Amino acid sequence: MGDNSTGNLVIVAKNYTENGEKVRWNSVGETALQSGKRINIRGKQDGVSFHKSDPVQLNAGTTIKVLKVEGPKSVVNGNTYEFKATSFSEQVPDNQLRLVSWAFSFDGGKTITPFKTGTTRVEKGIAYKSITVDGNTIDKEVSVYAFFRKPDTKVVATTKIIYLPLVVDVYRTPGLNEDGTDIANDMAFGKGVAKRPVYTKGEVDAYKNSYVNDGFDAQKDAKFANAASGTTYSAIYNQQQILDTGYLMQLSNASSNDDDLFLDFRIMVETMARGDLNDNIKAMINKFQKNEGGVYENAKLTAAAQANPSTQRFCTGIEDEMAERIKKAGGELITMEDKKVYAGTESGYKTSHPYGHPSYPYSRDYNLVKGLTIAVNDVWSYKVTLLSFKQTGDTYKARYEVQLWDHFGLDLPDMEKFYSWGAGFRAWFLLQHLRGYKPFLTKMQFTKEFSGNINEGAQERKNKR
Repeated sequence: MGDNSTGNLVIVAKNYTENGEKVRWNSVGETALQSGKRINIRGKQDGVSFHKSDPVQLNAGTTIKVLKVEGPKSVVNGNTYEFKATSFSEQVPDNQLRLVSWAFSFDGGKTITPFKTGTTRVEKGIAYKSITVDGNTIDKEVSVYAFFRKPDTKVVATTKIIYLPLVVDVYRTPGLNEDGTDIANDMAFGKGVAKRPVYTKGEVDAYKNSYVNDGFDAQKDAKFANAASGTTYSAIYNQQQILDTGYLMQLSNASSNDDDLFLDFRIMVETMARGDLNDNIKAMINKFQKNEGGVYENAKLTAAAQANPSTQRFCTGIEDEMAERIKKAGGELITMEDKKVYAGTESGYKTSHPYGHPSYPYSRDYNLVKGLTIAVNDVWSYKVTLLSFKQTGDTYKARYEVQLWDHFGLDLPDMEKFYSWGAGFRAWFLLQHLRGYKPFLTKMQFTKEFSGNINEGAQERKNKR
C-alpha cells in the first residue's frame, strides 16, 4: 500500500495576482513570504490581524476516538482511492483532524501496518486519506483503519481488491465443438477412418479451465490446435460419408493427387481475396500444406478484421455491456468479471448476448472479394479482457483486449451447402478429411479504449449515438 500525499505547488511569474471573496492558505508546516522589495498586506475593515493557531497536537489525556471509516466497495490494484474518517466520539475541529493516523491490513487485521504519513486532507469535519493499492494477487481484500492513538479492528473499511487483467466475456473455446465436449468438426482431420471421442473429458476440462484463466498456451495446448507431434489422426467422418456428398466429390477424389487439389484450392482463392488479404490467404494455404497445425496470426488479417463493420458493431456492444455493469455496481468493477464460457447454439447465444459476435459472410460488407470470407467467414470463439481502468470523479477510461478465434478447416455441413459445387472447396475438404492435412487455429488480437461515465449504462450510451 502506498500513501498518496499532496505535492508541491511552485508559481514563477513576473506578476501574480489572486482575487477572491475569500483567500485562505492552509499549511501544516512553515509558510514563508519572500520578496526582493516590499510585502504589502492590507485590510479594509479590521486591517491585518495575526493569531496563534490552536496547537495541533495530541494531549496525553485525549480520549477522542474515530467511530467510522468509509471507502469504496472495490478497488483496482495499482489505482489510487480516497478513504475517509467520518464520525468521531466528540466534535473535533478541522485542524485537530489532521492528527488522524491511518493503517492497513491485507489479512483481516492480523497484521496491521501504519502508513508513513497521515491524513491527506481535512474538509468540513471529515479526514481523508488517499491510498494507492498495492496487493500481490494473493490478497483478496484490504482493510483501512483510521485512529488517533491505535487502530481499532472494529473501526475499519474493508474493500475487495480487483486485479487486472480481468475476463469480461468468453464465447466458446477455440478448437472445441459447440458444447465444448470434444474437437470441433472443422478441426478434425484424417483419412476417412472415424474415431470419437477424440479428446477425453479430463483433457477438455483442463484445457477449458486453463484457457479462461491463463489464455491459450501454444506448447501446453498444442493438441487442441493440431500441433502435437506425431501422426495421430482425429477423423470424425468415414470415407463413405465424404464421398456420399455427391458425384463431383467422388470425381475430385478419384482424379486428383494432393498437388492437383492444392492447385484447385489456390486457383479458387485468387478471385476471393484481393490486396493484402490475397497474400494472407496464400500464406494460410501454405501453412495448411505444411501439415503443421498450430496457431496462425497475420497483422494484415487482424487489421482487416478489426476495421470491418461487424467487428466495430461487436466492440460497441461490448463497451455498452461493460458500461452497464459499471453503472449497476455504482461505478465499481465488482461485477465486471465473467469467466463463464458460453457453450451452445448460435441462437441461444444471441438471446443472452445481444451484441452478437463478429462474422464476415460473403453477402455483407463486400467480404467475399476483400478476403475475410475465405480466410475466416464466421468467428468461432472470442475472449474479451479488461486490461486497465482509470477513474476520475464520475468519468473513466478503460482499455480492453479482444481475441477472435477461428478454424481454418471445413466440416460436412459446409459441403452440404453450395460449397460442394466449387472445385477449390472440394479440394480443401478432401485434403483435410481424406488426405490427412491438418487444419489450424486462426487468431486475431487487438486492443481498444473507451471512455464513460459511471452513471451511464448501455441505454444512455445508445441515446447519445
